[in-house]
Amino acid sequence: MLQGMPRLAAVPSATRDGWRWHVLPAGAALFGEPDPARWRAEGRARTLKAGLQRDIERVELVGGAIVVKTCRVNGPRAWWREIFRGPKAKLEFDHACALRARGLAVAEPLAWARGGRFGPGASIVISRAAEGAPLQEFLANESGWTFDDGLAAKPDAVAPKGSVRLRFARELGTTLARMHEAGVAHPDPHPGNLLVNFERGRPTFTLIDLHALRIGAPLAWAESHDNLVLFNRYFQLRATRTERLAFWRAYVAGRPSLDAGQADTWAKETELRTFASNARFWQRRMDRYRKSNRQYRRLKSEGVFGHAVRELPDEFVARLLADPDAPFADPACKVLKDSRSSTVIELPVPTPTGTTFAIYKRFRIKSPIIRFKNRFRTSSALRSWDYGHNLLDRGLPTARPLLVLHRRRYGAPAEGYLLTERVPHARELDAAIAAGPKREWFDTLGRLIRDLHEKQVAHRDLKAANILMSGDRPVLIDLVGVEPGKPVPRAVREKNLARLNASFLQSPNVSRTDRLRFLRAYLAWGLRGRANWKDWWNGVARATAAKVEKNRKTGRVIG
Repeated sequence: MLQGMPRLAAVPSATRDGWRWHVLPAGAALFGEPDPARWRAEGRARTLKAGLQRDIERVELVGGAIVVKTCRVNGPRAWWREIFRGPKAKLEFDHACALRARGLAVAEPLAWARGGRFGPGASIVISRAAEGAPLQEFLANESGWTFDDGLAAKPDAVAPKGSVRLRFARELGTTLARMHEAGVAHPDPHPGNLLVNFERGRPTFTLIDLHALRIGAPLAWAESHDNLVLFNRYFQLRATRTERLAFWRAYVAGRPSLDAGQADTWAKETELRTFASNARFWQRRMDRYRKSNRQYRRLKSEGVFGHAVRELPDEFVARLLADPDAPFADPACKVLKDSRSSTVIELPVPTPTGTTFAIYKRFRIKSPIIRFKNRFRTSSALRSWDYGHNLLDRGLPTARPLLVLHRRRYGAPAEGYLLTERVPHARELDAAIAAGPKREWFDTLGRLIRDLHEKQVAHRDLKAANILMSGDRPVLIDLVGVEPGKPVPRAVREKNLARLNASFLQSPNVSRTDRLRFLRAYLAWGLRGRANWKDWWNGVARATAAKVEKNRKTGRVIG
């Protein structure tokens, strides 16, 4: 029996439809004998999630709503796991009972059952429905606001955004501290495993997905640290330093078993380890974009292959797969660019809410040498697909790739085609600045390029034409020159900055003061001091002069 778990009267009942049920008195009072098949037949059940591993349904009963979770055994690994640790539903049921006994907020367990008479099989756990939305969905604008824009929906709408965000961070820190102090370690602590609700304007959190918990003595720092790093991976990209500090202070205050004198050192260690963990995660994700999974699918037809996101309509994808060049011959599609290397048009895309427009680009093969090189390297179109998704995973702003296609000739990729979301209200950076720059744009650009480099992304073609201004927000486009996955040394950083600086050498709208504002934001003066800015200024100036001289010799215009 789990440490701290009381003996509860989960009464075994007769087998029904091959399921052997164990029901708590609260469950018997609410629904009598469990019968998910009847609840479905009566139209009481609504599917919340369906997959190979589990189905989750919400059932509306007279006495209140319940959640029915059906766990399956798929594959040899899951089968052996069930042999040694028992049914997954029973584990979730037992853990829920133990956590409630320790005063933690989890959904009330009501019953569990196992199927199959011989060996492991499917199992079911029933719990009372907990109010609230998954925290990850809630923060991703499911309730009409985002974490980055401040909490403004349910909690104290009249409160300043900053104070509400900090209150949210503190409550989250207190919740995680209570878990760790109660001896609960979740192997996958992320916002999707917490439900958020509000009581009189105060956020409250309910832990879900409990089957793999470890429950025992209060967590020592080593295990707490591992858990915090996993949890922080999501928030390091989406929360400010101030908000993460508020979380940390609330967490430390809720952990009397830890040495508070080490709090500052541990905070720095957690941030560094979180970044290293995220960097490994981002690099591992590179293989995911060209596989068939929940987000992406592979495409193939006669002479054409590619990849697409799942939400694109099948009929629309089939038309492009049959003839990727057809939209370029359609006079209804607005041409945005037509050069020797590429053609770019606006393409209407059907969606469940109506037609929207996306950007469709054709990469031309300028010479047979490029087609030969594509046998041994990733083509420009595929690099743009991979790097676009990877930059989004890194929390960097870019247009989301929706589809990539390639014609295949003589066994090698030939012409490429890339469909991306259209950036709303977009203007090229040089055009936006020529129309009258806002001084804060240079601060925003400096922070963006610093973020780009800190997240281990170099961009050798970081010119003004490859940055769009969507309102006051810069967005990176044309990612062929991007190189993600390695720390960016200072020499490369200076070259990247010089490429952007060269775009404005002849611009009367960008002054030396504007350039210094940009560099100050890039070097994070407010956090790190002046960071020897004159050396950076002179280094970028030398790299800019070298770029200008190189283009003069080759006869290329600096854009």
